[in-house]
Amino acid sequence: MNRELITLLDYWEKEKGIEKGFLIEALESGLLTVYRKKARLSEDVNVKIDPETGDIKFFDKAGQELPPPSFPWERIAAQTAKHVIIQRLREAEKFTIYNDFKKLEGTVVSGRVERFEDNNVIISIGKTEALLPHIHKLENERFKVGNPVKVYVLEVRKPNKGMYQVIVSRTHPNFAKQLLEQEVPEVKDGTIKIKSIARFPGDMVKIAVVSTDEKVDAVGTCVGERARRIKNLMRELNGEKVEIILWDNDTSKYIMNSLSPATGKKVVIKEKEREAIVITDDSQLFLAIGKRGQNVRLASKLTGWNIRVLRESEYQDAERPAVGLIEGIDEKTALELAKFGYSSIKSLAEADVEEIKKIPTIENGLAEELIDKAKEYREKILKGQVDKEKGEKEAPKQNSSDEGM
Repeated sequence: MNRELITLLDYWEKEKGIEKGFLIEALESGLLTVYRKKARLSEDVNVKIDPETGDIKFFDKAGQELPPPSFPWERIAAQTAKHVIIQRLREAEKFTIYNDFKKLEGTVVSGRVERFEDNNVIISIGKTEALLPHIHKLENERFKVGNPVKVYVLEVRKPNKGMYQVIVSRTHPNFAKQLLEQEVPEVKDGTIKIKSIARFPGDMVKIAVVSTDEKVDAVGTCVGERARRIKNLMRELNGEKVEIILWDNDTSKYIMNSLSPATGKKVVIKEKEREAIVITDDSQLFLAIGKRGQNVRLASKLTGWNIRVLRESEYQDAERPAVGLIEGIDEKTALELAKFGYSSIKSLAEADVEEIKKIPTIENGLAEELIDKAKEYREKILKGQVDKEKGEKEAPKQNSSDEGM
């Protein structure tokens, strides 16, 4: 039996990559534990296995070999060896999986649907099984056992941290990014760079790209002839809409591009608030905002700016200079207000009285009056009363002229 054991250990070392010495040490430790527990072997006795012959020998603390004990140690050894080796093999396989798949973390791999556990999907990838949690599946995605599937390696756990070591996803933004890299050679070789990505899994993903070669059209190349590349990407994403956005170093242009397929007329940048107001025609408003606000929210995530979309009329009302709205203020005072950052109703209404008083040409009493009037006018705008009151004032004039006629 001893020779057979050594032959088996040699085989595992060669085929599985598990060191023979590691397994022998595990066997020695296991045998000692079992002997001391079941046969009450003295704590002063140690067990050693000859790596060449597989013979089990007993030694005292001084290193002197002792005669074998009287209990059936050989039978116990055979049972223990089987148990210890199986356990160590499983541990070694888990470490092998960890080392192999840790290198693949953050990449897309191919596998097959193995089975289902609750709402989760078990994916067979090479020699291991990966867990696709239900929260990482695309909406309305349906799988059958044996289906080929691509997944993003989200996390590789160390052994003994959960039943499944490899956790995969199909909803992570980088899944779409990696798929685009696989689909477009120019992205893979660096001719086209992906600058940013924003995704609502199952609905829409926006990917900002730029070309490092002026002769290469970044957007057109990613879309492909007859949109073939994008269609392939959408098919893998279960019909999720994919929009390729041209990145631009000019913030205003980039923000305008991010709202594609909508077009805007103007972008107003507010650096301090990191806010961008995009002004559009009425016909483009819904397209720019998108269904459930998805288009503008994705554009905000993509660019890193808080984007607001307004009709031109809405923007003019919200940002109209104070000089055109507040009675009793001359042009010089209005220009002074604008110089200190109070050119709109909103900014003046939200201003601190003490800050307005610091403006040289504004008297103390006037500061409070200006803020109060701006607040009052802003409230009327919000309640939609301004146009109504204008209409009421114009009506008597019209009636008077009619009477005169």
